Formats: sequence, structure tokens, C-alpha cells
Amino acid sequence: MAGPLWALGGAALGLCLARVAGQLVEPSTAPPKPKPPPLTKETVVFWDMRLWHVVGIFSLFVLSIIITLCCVFNCRVPRTRKEIEARYLQRKAAKMYTDKLETVPPLNELTEIPGEDKKKKKKKDSVDTVAIKVEEDEKNEAKKKKGEK
Repeated sequence: MAGPLWALGGAALGLCLARVAGQLVEPSTAPPKPKPPPLTKETVVFWDMRLWHVVGIFSLFVLSIIITLCCVFNCRVPRTRKEIEARYLQRKAAKMYTDKLETVPPLNELTEIPGEDKKKKKKKDSVDTVAIKVEEDEKNEAKKKKGEK
């Protein structure tokens, strides 16, 4: 029984070796491929443009994008301590302003209600009349003092 198994194993091994041998590369007699020339600044990359042309155009493109973004978002770095402190104070003042603005009641609460106009005018009139009377009294006292002199 061991004999047929050995024969079957040997046949399978022979088949595998035949396939592996078919995959091996046979040495060619052709001369080796020449190495490409080294990459220099005068190497033509594409569209008859040299490498330094392509690098320069790409650098200008990136620089223009950076400048545009800095102008749009105003991301200039302050240069002096005074500028840094001034910006800090501006931010602090703006925060205080927004905090106070949030405490202001809505406009509809600030407007007068039509039914209450008469009451407020009466109070204002009474205050105005009192002020006028005080002024008249002061003028009279001043005249009396002038008359006494």
C-alpha cells in the first residue's frame, strides 16, 4: 500500500516542479538597458519646459495662494509688543461690548405702550413745572438781592 502512495506523491511533486520551472526566467543575451540620464535642472519635464521652469511656476502658484489667504483672513503676525498689547485690549473691549449688548432688553420692551403715554407725560409735565417754578424763585431772589444792594 505504501508503494502507490509513494508513486502518487512523486507524480504530484514532479508536476509542481514542472510548473515552477516554467516560471523561471531564462537569461537573455540582449544588452542591458541603458540607465536614464541623471535628473538636472536642465532636464525637460513636459511641454518643452525644463525642471526649473516647472518648479518656479509651482512656487509662484503656492505663494499666490498663501498671499491671497493671508489677505482674506488678515493673519498678519504682530511685530512689536505694543501691537500685541493693543490687539489684546481690542479683543477685551469687544468682548465687554458684546457682553453688555446681551444685557440690553429687546426693542419691543424699550418702546412705550400707547396707553401709558398720558401718565408719563403728566409726570414729565409735573417735573417740568416744578423746575420752572424753582427757576422763577431763583430769579426773584436774585432781583431782591440786587434791589437790596
